[in-house]
Amino acid sequence: MTNLLRMMAFSLALPLLAVSPIAAQDRRPMEIEDLLTLASVSDPRISPDGRFVAYVVTTMDFEEDASDSELWVVATDGGAPVRLTQREGRDNGPRWSPNGDWLAFLSDRGDDDAVQVHGIRPDGGEAWAVTAWPTGIQSFRLSPDGERIAFVARPEKSEDQESFEEERGRPDVWGEFYQDEWSHLWVAPLADGRAGEAERHSPDGAFVTTVVWAPDSSRLAYAARPAPDLRTNREANVYVVDAADAAPRQVTDMPGGESPVAWTTARGLIVAGSGQALGTYNRRLFAVPDAGGALAPLTDGLDEHAGFVALTDDDLLYVEAAEGTGRSRFRIALPDGEPERVTDDTTFRRSFTTTDDGTIVAFLAESGTAPADVHVADVSGGSPRRLTDHNPQVSEFRLGEQRVVTWPSRADGEEIEGVLTLPVGYAEGDRVPLLLVIHGGPSGVSAARFVARSGAYPISVFAGRGYAVMQPNYRGSTGYGETFRGLNRGDISGRDWVDIDSGVDALIEAGIADPDRLGVMGWSFGGHHTFWGITQTDRYRAASAGAGANDLISMYSQTDLPEFYQTYLGPRPWEDFDLYEARSAYRFVERVVTPLLIQVGERDERVPAEQSIQFYEAVRAIGKAETSLVIYPGQPHGVRAPRLVRDLLTRNLDWFERWIPVGTGETTAGY
Repeated sequence: MTNLLRMMAFSLALPLLAVSPIAAQDRRPMEIEDLLTLASVSDPRISPDGRFVAYVVTTMDFEEDASDSELWVVATDGGAPVRLTQREGRDNGPRWSPNGDWLAFLSDRGDDDAVQVHGIRPDGGEAWAVTAWPTGIQSFRLSPDGERIAFVARPEKSEDQESFEEERGRPDVWGEFYQDEWSHLWVAPLADGRAGEAERHSPDGAFVTTVVWAPDSSRLAYAARPAPDLRTNREANVYVVDAADAAPRQVTDMPGGESPVAWTTARGLIVAGSGQALGTYNRRLFAVPDAGGALAPLTDGLDEHAGFVALTDDDLLYVEAAEGTGRSRFRIALPDGEPERVTDDTTFRRSFTTTDDGTIVAFLAESGTAPADVHVADVSGGSPRRLTDHNPQVSEFRLGEQRVVTWPSRADGEEIEGVLTLPVGYAEGDRVPLLLVIHGGPSGVSAARFVARSGAYPISVFAGRGYAVMQPNYRGSTGYGETFRGLNRGDISGRDWVDIDSGVDALIEAGIADPDRLGVMGWSFGGHHTFWGITQTDRYRAASAGAGANDLISMYSQTDLPEFYQTYLGPRPWEDFDLYEARSAYRFVERVVTPLLIQVGERDERVPAEQSIQFYEAVRAIGKAETSLVIYPGQPHGVRAPRLVRDLLTRNLDWFERWIPVGTGETTAGY
């Protein structure tokens, strides 16, 4: 455990983003209501000339039981941020006009709640409608010359479809789709910030997802898959079209699906794709030659998923990528330079956006003690400047110390990393109750960032109540390269679980975790691990499984992504029933003695509620462990309605305080 302790000591030396100074004795631990009042900052967009950054701030509205998102703008040379939109509802997706005079954004304002493109000046004033598309707008891009707008939207119902539905209703035939379920590419002229009549630019049989303009506004590139269902995303290709009456030209045909991310003057069209039909391979960037031919790889030297940031005229490619528990920006001197990190590793940085000349970059930065806010810096590096502070109340809270720790897996010695949050006021040498919070994916990652809560799990509140919380990055996680991300292929519910459980051993040996007070929880694939874990060991005194699969045979036909199991197990169920059964927690449900809370959304299509119901009914009937099942009405794979989020968090806090009390006080009553 020497390595574990060494990593802990190292993490203490890292400087963090500053928060307003308040005396430690005047601070208090966070509570559930504090989590619910935090503002979420997202989608920064720097203006073409670098004078302003537009961004989105989202908060919870408990009266309306909905999330509100508003547009803000801040000057890059300093000054107070300005709120541009002020209304109930959702305003998001800001994009600057080419000359920077106004902002286009998506909004559900209007009598019919259909999302449309709206415009607003950066110095304020009333917003105006740019589009009035009858079915609403899904996404859009303004042409570089400012004269047109391209958008993705569904068509109105045709007369033939209307007649069919009047006669026979609208039966849901799997594998078949109604005419108004297809998303198409449309282009309309812009005059005074308002769209004229739109023309369709994509053919029948193409479900359009993303679009980019050529720098001279003469062409468009778009990604389209052969059907609306998500499982066909791996069949998506990129097409280029010149005009509404011209046939689109397919320019990519790699397996696994591609999408356009930028169209540059230096290298032309840039697309992202893995080049693999199934698997856990890096998503790389490629340049598409104008004359056709093989795609030119741009990021093969970066052993991670590459997110496009910018490409300068002197052939310097900037990308963002996960790096262990962090996220950074990298520079690659094309054509064959090695990736070079141009940000330090003291903060978690993401959502980079650059000026037209590529000299200034805006982004979000956060740390274990400071939530995400807007920053700017020179694109080549240097010290960033913080522009916003949307959660000043965080300075009032005492937060648990965050450490990045490593341990060897019992399975094979593979080094595993995780993020440990210690209880508020932790004293070295104290043994405390330990809770595992397991990320989903499985190719997600738990990062060293401000994580007051991880989905359903109130990490900072747990820390305030005296719990240590570990978030393990087991094999299969992103951030550690393609090989590590693929180590769980053919082996889910195998060595990946051993990686997780080994982290508990390491913290017990390090003198931090109390072996008699352990808990485990996770959502999605984290829920899968939770179900599996409590069938493999009785060391955990309480568990909470959120939207997890446990019967992989039935799950294959229930989920909207059945190919997931081909990726991670290989064969399909009927090709190897024994394998699917052996990796299903449901097969071992009679072993469960751990009190189990189960939570799931009623309308979850990724891991349908039937999976949770099946495990609950078995545990309840067997009778060896107390269990509770909570189904959240109308909710998808993640619970979103604010009042239900409050219930979600509160139930998890109460469940673990009941079964794993920190002190000797009374436990929480059952539901």
